[in-house]
Amino acid sequence: LVERTSEEPVTQFEALTAAAFHELARAGVEVAVIEAGLGGRHDATNVIPSSVHVLTGVGLEHTRWLGSTLAGIAEEKLAVVRDHGCLVTPPGLDPEVEAVATRVAAEHSAERYRAGEDLGLELRARGQFQRRNFALAVTAAQAFLARAGLEPLQPAEIAAAARRTEIPGRLQVVDTDPLTLLDGAHNPAGTAALAESLPEVAGGRPLTAVLSVLDDKDAEAILGTLAPLCERAVFTRCANPRALPPEELAAMWAGPAETVPEPRAALARARESAGQDGAVLATGSIYLIADLVRDPGVAKASTL
Repeated sequence: LVERTSEEPVTQFEALTAAAFHELARAGVEVAVIEAGLGGRHDATNVIPSSVHVLTGVGLEHTRWLGSTLAGIAEEKLAVVRDHGCLVTPPGLDPEVEAVATRVAAEHSAERYRAGEDLGLELRARGQFQRRNFALAVTAAQAFLARAGLEPLQPAEIAAAARRTEIPGRLQVVDTDPLTLLDGAHNPAGTAALAESLPEVAGGRPLTAVLSVLDDKDAEAILGTLAPLCERAVFTRCANPRALPPEELAAMWAGPAETVPEPRAALARARESAGQDGAVLATGSIYLIADLVRDPGVAKASTL
C-alpha cells in the first residue's frame, strides 16, 4: 500500500487505511464509499481504483498541507479523478473550484454529474446541509449504478432511505429536556452550514454552546459565526492533545462565557444553564463529540 524512499515511518492513518482495505476485501465487500483523509493526491485512500469520484465541497481547510487557495485545494482533491472516470459535484461551487472541476473532468475524459440543491423529500437527518448532502449522495449512487449497468434507484427506494437515514454527530438530538444537539462542525465552512440550519432545529430556543476547537483550526472564524446565535458558551477541552485551552477560546468569544475543563461536565453545566426552555449545542470538534458519546472507561479514539 505504501512505498517509502526514505526511513520515514508509515503514518497511523496509512496503517489504519491498509487495515480497513484488508478487512473490506476479506469480507467480500462489493461496493464501498471511501472518504479521503486529507486532500486526495497523496492520501492513502488514493490507491483505490475508484470509478466514481465525489467532491462534497472545497473550503480553506488543512491549508498547511493543501495550499492556501480554493483552486489549489481543489487541484489536490480532484487529483483522484481517473481517466474515463466519473466526477460528481454539488451545487454552488465557488467559480474557481468549478473551473478546476471542469478542466480536470475534460483532461481525464470523465463524465460529469451535477447534483441538485434539494430533492424535496422528508429527511430524518436535520438541516439544510443534510438535504444538499442527501441529493449529492443520491446523484453519486445513480452514477455508480449507471456505470455498472445496473437499474437506477427508484423514487420509493430513495424516499425510504431519506426517512431512515440519520447521521450521528450532525445536528444529532441526544435529549429533549432541554433540547441537546451534537454537531461535529470543526471548520468555518462546516460551522456556516450548521449556523444556517440551527434556527429550524432549535426553534427559537435560547442557545447555550459547548465548544472545543483544535489548534490547527480557524477558531476565531468558527466562534465568530456561532456567537450571534448563542446566548452564552461553555468552553472545554476535548481529549485530543491539539485542543486549544478553554481560556484561550473564551477570550475570543463575544458574549457571556465560562470554562469547564472536562467535556461531560461542561455539557452538564450547559444543560443546567439552559434550563427546560433553552437548548444546548456541543460543537467545534469531532473529538469533542467523540468524548461526549463514548462510554466512560472506553479507550479514546484516534487523535489524527
